[in-house]
Amino acid sequence: MSRSMGVIGFGLMGSEIALLGAMAGYEVTAVARDVEKMQPVITRLGKVLRMLSRDEKHFAHAELSTDEGRQAIIERIHPATELSSLAGCSFVIESAPEVLELKHAIFGELASVCSPDCVLATNTSSYGITQIAAATDCQERVIGMHFFNPPTAMALVEVIPGLNTGEETISRTEELAKAMGKTGIRVKETPGFIVNRILTAMMNEAMNLYEEGAASIEDIDTAMKLGAGFPLGPFRLADLVGLDTYQHTCDSIYRETGRHHFMTPRTVKQYVKGGRLGRKNRSGFHKY
Repeated sequence: MSRSMGVIGFGLMGSEIALLGAMAGYEVTAVARDVEKMQPVITRLGKVLRMLSRDEKHFAHAELSTDEGRQAIIERIHPATELSSLAGCSFVIESAPEVLELKHAIFGELASVCSPDCVLATNTSSYGITQIAAATDCQERVIGMHFFNPPTAMALVEVIPGLNTGEETISRTEELAKAMGKTGIRVKETPGFIVNRILTAMMNEAMNLYEEGAASIEDIDTAMKLGAGFPLGPFRLADLVGLDTYQHTCDSIYRETGRHHFMTPRTVKQYVKGGRLGRKNRSGFHKY
């Protein structure tokens, strides 16, 4: 089977997933709308590799130790604009925006252009895998492979089979996660999966405390860092995720479960309406 992988979407998530694939030795075709806009992102990935080369967790990765090795990794990422360029891939990971109609269109086309033995994975954080797979005639090859932000730093991948996902697809996905240096856990298809389900409830309660006037944003962040050992407080985490993405996740989990503690907090809705989306545009609960 070919060592060729495809990634759809080249934002923070998609670009770093592509980088993980290249680090694992895959030739990666990265599909986005505009190749020219991908070039600054590829430059950033070079900086990410230099940072990783100073991390003891990656010292065993020989290519990271030299400029030539890091450049070889980058050169395994090939920008493209058409899904048809993924025809020869053995594995494709979709990391496009969380719009169901867009994902249906992507997976419908992938089913027709990719080979019959190609695994089709989605990095969705909120939609059901069966719901996405319904756009194809090869549901046994569709699976969830949920990375966390930023993918190069976060060690976990949630592997989520849909109703009709085949066992071979699951095994190959778990093998790819391991090859990328990640710990894969198998998760049943449930709203928000595991991590987002728990984090969303926690973050919403932090927002509720703020709206009640119990403490400031800064003090709630400090409380969870120093009192609970979190690397980031809930408001900085929400900014990192993106408040628009956070709202979408809340809405999706609430719609599926009907549990009120998953309702999007009022403050988050206001910030999204006002264009304060977090780190992505340097203004959210904190300034960047």
